[in-house]
Amino acid sequence: MFRNSFIHIHGVGPKLEQALWREGIGDWQAALDAPLDRIAHAKADWIKRGAESALRRAERGELDHFAQCWPSRDRWRWLAEFAGRAVYLDIETDGEPMETGTITVVGLHSPVLPQPRMLVAGRDLDRDTIEAALAPFAMVATYNGGPFDLPFIRAKFPGIRLPPLHVDLCPALRRVGLKGGLKNVERQANLDRSEVVEEADGWTAVLLWRRHHAGDERALPTLLRYCAEDCVALEPLARMAFNRHLNALPMLPAGAARLEPMARPPLAMPFSRELLAELTGIHLPRTAPAVARETPPPWQEHVRPLVMESAHEKAVEWLKKKTGAP
Repeated sequence: MFRNSFIHIHGVGPKLEQALWREGIGDWQAALDAPLDRIAHAKADWIKRGAESALRRAERGELDHFAQCWPSRDRWRWLAEFAGRAVYLDIETDGEPMETGTITVVGLHSPVLPQPRMLVAGRDLDRDTIEAALAPFAMVATYNGGPFDLPFIRAKFPGIRLPPLHVDLCPALRRVGLKGGLKNVERQANLDRSEVVEEADGWTAVLLWRRHHAGDERALPTLLRYCAEDCVALEPLARMAFNRHLNALPMLPAGAARLEPMARPPLAMPFSRELLAELTGIHLPRTAPAVARETPPPWQEHVRPLVMESAHEKAVEWLKKKTGAP
């Protein structure tokens, strides 16, 4: 759909784009080869010039051009073209606002990586390392990364070079009926994560970092597993978003194909079930079916922000319904 698209060309809207597709003009090269007799002269000229420019810039790898001119609501069209050159990113922070806060973990997942790569503050989380890790990729995909992850990274590492293309899966999925936080969207998509970390939330990640600094050896591996679970969920959700958007189009251009659906990639990363139970107050046995029981968590010296409190309560209620716990 990247090369099938004309929506980024000046003067072309959805109706004109679909008119081109109906005429069999399904990509940029076809627009250059066709006479475009049925298109108004001025718009035909725009289309030809835009198609020629797009072909030239794509061949040269000048992807910044598309990031600047492509409508944000249609960036889901990049997900197929750059699937093999995509990295799925998620960050964790210390819970403080962007102006004063710290990034604690940057998680990266890609089909070319055997396991997610985790960069940790105080160990290998710096501008040069992040740039080097992201350099091979043309596109970064996030969940709510437009207003949060990427601005946070840019604020903490001024001048950092990120992949030229970015797809925020949160609005892309919302437009096709999958709404809410990442874990809620995973449940709607039947991509439930392992019960060992499903009960954790963003505030749990903050507490895990504090436990790590307090000397708890269980905390950092568990935090990295939590972040990695977020990262690996993004690839199957990206495929689902692309396919649902494709299905919603009134018609498809010649050659447009759906992506093969996929399950959540397995993770071989350690974590502490006992520590998660301490922090969340939810105790799960080691084998399914899980039974949830609420107990007062001992690690609550710090007040949980109201937004996180609400999300945590919803997660607890959902877990009770899922497991049949009272």
